[in-house]
Amino acid sequence: MRRKVPPGVHSTSSARRALPAFLTPSTLAKVWRITMIRAWICLLLLVLAPMIRAEQAPLRVALAGAPPFVMEKNGVPVGFAIDLWQNVATDHGWQFSYKQYDTTDAALDALAKGECDVLVGNTSITSEREQHVEFSQPFYRSGLQIMVSEQRGPVLRFMGKLLELQNLEVLLGVALTVIAFTIIVEAFERRHNPDFPKGRAAGFAEAFYYVMGLMTGKSSYKGFSGVLGRLVLVCWMLASLFVVSYVTGVIASSMTADALSKIKGPGDLQDKMVGLIGGSESEDYARMRNLDYVTYPDMDTAVAALVKGKVECLIGDAPVLEYYDFTHPRIPIHEVGAVFQPVNYGFAVPLNSPLREPINVTILRLFEGEFFKELGTTYFGESYQK
Repeated sequence: MRRKVPPGVHSTSSARRALPAFLTPSTLAKVWRITMIRAWICLLLLVLAPMIRAEQAPLRVALAGAPPFVMEKNGVPVGFAIDLWQNVATDHGWQFSYKQYDTTDAALDALAKGECDVLVGNTSITSEREQHVEFSQPFYRSGLQIMVSEQRGPVLRFMGKLLELQNLEVLLGVALTVIAFTIIVEAFERRHNPDFPKGRAAGFAEAFYYVMGLMTGKSSYKGFSGVLGRLVLVCWMLASLFVVSYVTGVIASSMTADALSKIKGPGDLQDKMVGLIGGSESEDYARMRNLDYVTYPDMDTAVAALVKGKVECLIGDAPVLEYYDFTHPRIPIHEVGAVFQPVNYGFAVPLNSPLREPINVTILRLFEGEFFKELGTTYFGESYQK
């Protein structure tokens, strides 16, 4: 017998039959599971997207530094830091392309702006730089050192001082005056001295001997007679005294400057003209200590200025100076004093870069083996210590 249902009340079975098929509990549960799975997949992709792009897209590698960390051989980048980076990239299967920058500061600025993905070179790890970029595990312990030149001895240093522009102007005036006075003496002697040499060259030499004797106080020449003649001789003797005093002063100044220019360490750099590579850690050091300095684009230019005496010393990264000295044995340069302002080198990456951790893992693993010993020996010889 069919049971009657009160008006306004529906049976459970009827309600179930009334629901569409896609709204059944089993269907809703299945839809919920699929939705959650898709949400987790999307979230995972958002988290892993930067790393996936870093692994798949070629990395933009900035190069900045000095030999032996960053060099070029036959148009191919080589060096201590580049060899290390290529091992790191190979370890993770990264593809990359290089872009050279003139200075480390320029490369760091590009890195902070997101124009490149990693900076390879002898980049010093400092607290100031750490505010704008991040650094990998240090791969080289370094510091600053001083380079001086030994090209010129005391005589050559004196000649260099004597031949400075202001001294050359005085010496040229003295030479012209001596020649003019020699001509006057020769003409006077030919006219009044029958024993004076007849030949032109011999007469000029004799007159020049008289003049130089008067200048140095070794002659008692009295050829000019009368009041006017004696006044001329007095003026000449006074002029000679001035010339001798001037040259003596140049010699004393040269010797004093030579004695004061002995540089043995950073404490001797005040009041010295210092050369350095622009945009490097050494420029930061010179600026903080208010040193007088000149910047150069590379080591070749800086060393040339040092050898020519344009600067009294160079400040630079110790391994860079040592490598240059080692590879240029004929240039009269050498390093003095101990390494100061110690720093570490590392690869730089943008803030929160996913590359930092895999780079660190590879560097630490390479330190645990013989890689760094072999790499250091290649570029620094047996003196390298990892």
